[in-house]
Amino acid sequence: MTVATDKTFVYRFLRTLSWCVLKSYNRMSVEGTEHIPAGGGVVLAANHTTHLDIPIISCITNRHVAFVARDSLDSARWLSFVMRQCRAVLVKRGTADTRAIRAMVEHLDAGDCVAIYPEGTRSRDGSLGEIKGGALLAARMGKVPIVPVGISGGYRMMNRSMWVPRPARIRVRIGPAIDPEAPNALEQLETALRTLSGQG
Repeated sequence: MTVATDKTFVYRFLRTLSWCVLKSYNRMSVEGTEHIPAGGGVVLAANHTTHLDIPIISCITNRHVAFVARDSLDSARWLSFVMRQCRAVLVKRGTADTRAIRAMVEHLDAGDCVAIYPEGTRSRDGSLGEIKGGALLAARMGKVPIVPVGISGGYRMMNRSMWVPRPARIRVRIGPAIDPEAPNALEQLETALRTLSGQG
C-alpha cells in the first residue's frame, strides 16, 4: 500500500496555527534544520515532556511529518478525526505492535518523515527517561537515518499536571543524523537527546 505524504488541509491549518502561537506566545527558536534531509524517509526522534510536542515538531520542517502516538488518543471523535487527517500512526502501548511498525515503515518507504518519542511517554519531571528501541527498529527496517531532536522549555510550558500552557520559551535543537545500523546507535541517540535538550 502506498502512503500519501502530502499535507492535508487540516494538517496545514493546524501547523500554521501552531507556528503562530509558538512563535508569539512561546518565542520558539529552532536550530539545526539543515540536519533534516530535504527528501526521503527519515525518523525524527525527540524527547517528550508535554502534550504539545506534536505541534512543536510539526513546525521544525516544511515536510509532512507522520506522528507516532498512543492509540488512546483515538478515543475522542474530534481527536480521532485530527489523527487520521494528519496520518498519524497509532500504537498500542505495552505491546509489540507489529501493525504500527509496518505502518511506520510504509511511511518511510514512501519518503515521509516519521516522528517518534523513544521514551514512550511524557516525562514526569522534565528529565529524559529510558530510551526504548522502537525508533531504532523502525529506522533499521526502513533503512533510513535517525535525526535526534531536543526540546527544552516544554515541561515548563505545559507538563502533565497542567491544562493551560504557560508562555515559557521553547528551544528546539536538531542534531546530525545517526546511522541506525551503528553498534552503539541507541547510546548515540540517548547522548544526543540529553545534549540537545539541555540535559547533557
